[in-house]
Amino acid sequence: FLLQDPSLPVIWRGPMKMKAIQQFLGEVMWGELDWLVIDSPPGTGDEPLSVAQLIPATGAVIVTTPQEVSLMDSRKAIQFGHRLGLKIYGVIENMSGMICPHCGKKIALFKEGGGAVAAREMLVPFLGSIPLDPAIVTLGDDGKSFVETMPESPASQALMEIAEKILNKA
Repeated sequence: FLLQDPSLPVIWRGPMKMKAIQQFLGEVMWGELDWLVIDSPPGTGDEPLSVAQLIPATGAVIVTTPQEVSLMDSRKAIQFGHRLGLKIYGVIENMSGMICPHCGKKIALFKEGGGAVAAREMLVPFLGSIPLDPAIVTLGDDGKSFVETMPESPASQALMEIAEKILNKA
């Protein structure tokens, strides 16, 4: 909805991003909200900094994958949050193994457990691990809720448990 041709990239530098985020947060008629979840790019760049400066009562959930390169960014994001005075609700490890659709055994495609280790090292809560499930992609592409469509799947169960932990910390 930002461009006439959806195949064109949005090429914005810092000030333009800041203005767009400012307009998005300040000029949209949100109505009454319990939560506003903002999924920002990994790291400590313009987007999370802008949001943290514009919404003073914010908190952060750090989402990582199990491999070390992602964990390095996650540790930096936690320090970033602390320096900005954000409440760190905890760390989630995404893509934490996958249940084989053929044999039912768990496969550690990208390793496992790094999120829990990073949370422990950084003295923040570990909220849980979400296994890969190809149905998340398929249902998302179809505009359907994975959790509502497949509530018994291990990934749905993990997502619901994590949501409950976050709600209990708020």
